[in-house]
Amino acid sequence: MALAQRAGLAALAGEQVAIAGRCGVNPHLKVPCLVAGMIGGADSIDDLDLLRHGAMPTLFGGVRAPSTLGSFLRSFTWGNVLQLGKVSRLLLAELARRTPLLPGADVLAFIDIDSMQKRI
Repeated sequence: MALAQRAGLAALAGEQVAIAGRCGVNPHLKVPCLVAGMIGGADSIDDLDLLRHGAMPTLFGGVRAPSTLGSFLRSFTWGNVLQLGKVSRLLLAELARRTPLLPGADVLAFIDIDSMQKRI
């Protein structure tokens, strides 16, 4: 989450996600809470209460109640899902830029791909 925060997850969510209605406010706070909950093992709205346990409030500022996050999620439309997809793509690109996991990835390489399936 610290890396996602440094890569701008909250800012991307705030810029890209626009949800109509009173439950659609503060996506820059709620999207990171949802991501933190999923990283922590939450697989339902009720499980997001784990963000309030242990040292989680110290680690993650602006923790929202599961009911608030649930209302936020229920107000999504298909267009909002596409907006989150864009946030995901932009965040992935920024994470890749910040974490050079593939040294030499910027070097041009030619790969021969054909239908032959044998060890070479």
